[in-house]
Parts: sequence; C-alpha cells; structure tokens
Amino acid sequence: MAMKTKTIPGILLILLCALILSSAPVSARPVSDRYLLHGTDWLAGHGVNVIYPDVGPGNREGYVEITPFCSYAYCYQCIELTIRLYAEKLGYISNNGRWPDTVAIPNDMIDVINQAHEKQKLIKKGALSVSDSEAVKYLPFADLIYTPNGGTTPPRVGDMIIYTYRKPGDHIMVVNRVGGNKVEIVQQNIWTQSRPASPVPVRLLDLFEQSGHYFINNAEGWIHSPRMKELIEPTGDGYFFDAKLGNGTWRWTEDAFTISLERTGAIGMAADIGQESAARLSQTLNNEGAIAVTSEPYIRCALMKAANVAGNDVRFLSNFGLKGLDIRIEFTGDTLRLRPHGGKFDNQWITINNARCGWEGNPI
Repeated sequence: MAMKTKTIPGILLILLCALILSSAPVSARPVSDRYLLHGTDWLAGHGVNVIYPDVGPGNREGYVEITPFCSYAYCYQCIELTIRLYAEKLGYISNNGRWPDTVAIPNDMIDVINQAHEKQKLIKKGALSVSDSEAVKYLPFADLIYTPNGGTTPPRVGDMIIYTYRKPGDHIMVVNRVGGNKVEIVQQNIWTQSRPASPVPVRLLDLFEQSGHYFINNAEGWIHSPRMKELIEPTGDGYFFDAKLGNGTWRWTEDAFTISLERTGAIGMAADIGQESAARLSQTLNNEGAIAVTSEPYIRCALMKAANVAGNDVRFLSNFGLKGLDIRIEFTGDTLRLRPHGGKFDNQWITINNARCGWEGNPI
C-alpha cells in the first residue's frame, strides 16, 4: 500500500462532500445549474446528466440543494451524481426510495455494502427473516462489490471510485474509460483553482499495477456492480471493412476490446503494411464510435503490437495454416492476447508478453 498517498492535487479545488448542512430553509439561488455532460455523452451513452452550478466554488454555490437532484441521498454534488446514476440506471434504491440514510459521505457507502452482505449471510443461515426491516433496507445493495485500493481486481467502466482529499472517502467519481495506466473519470464538485473557477467534470487518474495488484493514488477503493455489464455492453458485434484487411468484427466488454479478422486480415496484419493497417484500423473504429470505453491511442498501440507479433511469430503466419485471427486488447494488466484460427494453436488464446500499452499510446 506504499503507493497510496494523501496529497492534494495542486490544480484542483474541491468543495468537500462532507460540508455540514445548514438547518436554515433553502431559498432560491441567484445562479442556475448547468448540464456539462448529458447522459448520452459518457458511459457508452448510458450515463446521467452531470450538473454544476453556474458560479463556484465559494459561498456554497458548489452544493446542489434543489430537487429532483437530491432524491436518492444527501445532496452533496459528488455523491449525488454517483448515487443518481446507480439508482436510475441500475435500480439501487432501498425501501425508502433512496439509499439508506446512513450515507452522508461516499465512505459510508462501503458500510452499506458490508451491511448488505452480512444480512444476506444471516438470511441464508436462517438467522434473519427476509422481511426483517433491516434486511429490506440493505438487501437491494447485496450484489455490489467493494475492492480496496491495492486489490487484485482493477477498476472497470462504471465503477465508483471512493477518493480522499482531506478525510477518508470524502469524494467519489465514476469510471468512464480505462486504458492501461490511466482511468478517465466523470465527477461533480471539482473546480480549478484559477479565478473565476472552472468546473472539471472529466479527469484522468493514474492507475498502477504491481504484481497483480492495482492502485490509484488517494483512492480508498472502488465499487463494482455486476448490473453494469448489461447496461453498457453492446448487444451484438460491430462490423468494419478495410481495403487492406478486408472484413472484420469488433466487440467490447467492460474488460476488453476484441477484433476478429478473417484470413485476409490476418495475413495483412503480418505483412509489411501491418503497422500502417493497424493504425488506420484504430482510426476507423474510433470514427465509427466503436472505441467507447477506452482511448483510441491505447487501441492503436495494441494493434500495432499485434501486427508486429503477427509478422514475426510462426504461430500467426499464413503458411502455418492460419485462417483467421482474434485480437483481444485487455484494458488492464497484460494488454494483448491473440487467438489464431487454423493451425496447431487453433482457437487458443495466447498472451503476448511485454506488449503492454499506456493510455496515450505509449508502450509501457
């Protein structure tokens, strides 16, 4: 856990989620709220609106205090975004029509998950009724999975990252894209230190991997929902045509991007024009909106590495009986896996060592 630091980034200013609410009645503000991102702009088109006030931060303008944005938990901007996303898109709502009232700052969400898991265990043992009031309160969250920073499961698209600025877990954000050594997040309640302050709804965080463990500086951990997969993943394959590589299909999941090439494409990747074709293919896929949950330079780097391997490894050469090639680009860990069709290694996934890429398209 040595990689987890508690520094405050110099370019950002947060209006902390942990501000104490005033008991005074809420009155109309002289500023309005604005939608910096619409739901279709992020999370592969399945997000929710990202809301910032027109002026802020200062004098509590960075705090969303009007309905309907406070429907699902306390109204601090950062947690409001994440809980609204998980309530409206994934159905995480307790019997009170919101999250349990114990949730005041993001770190409290960890306890909700722990309580849900404990209630589920007691029910399975017969020690608690499924209709018990506490069980009813927490069971809607029983399938959520919390991974502490430094765990062996990396953050995935749609995960909520619990983050620390001044006190543990006082900020939270949603993973929008993942690519090698970085995650792109979407958030509310972060502003630049420049005056007038500007909102920062999208930001990159460094992701470190060490012996199969994943770290994000200043993070407490991340929350994953198995329901996210059904929400964001394409229901079928996408298709492309390239003058040099022929026809092919693409598909992405929350873990990886996979491209399938027919024999023409497999031979083309191994030819002298393989590097050029790989770069052109990544641009084509990006233009068609296929690269929705990672970065185009990351995909381009991986495809160029695949072309290099295909041209130099006998397992992927046409005279070895190759009839097609699948290219799986993992978003974290070992970047590249190849599966030849035909030949001795037919239909076997082969991990390519030393073929990792970074978010910017740089080998790492």
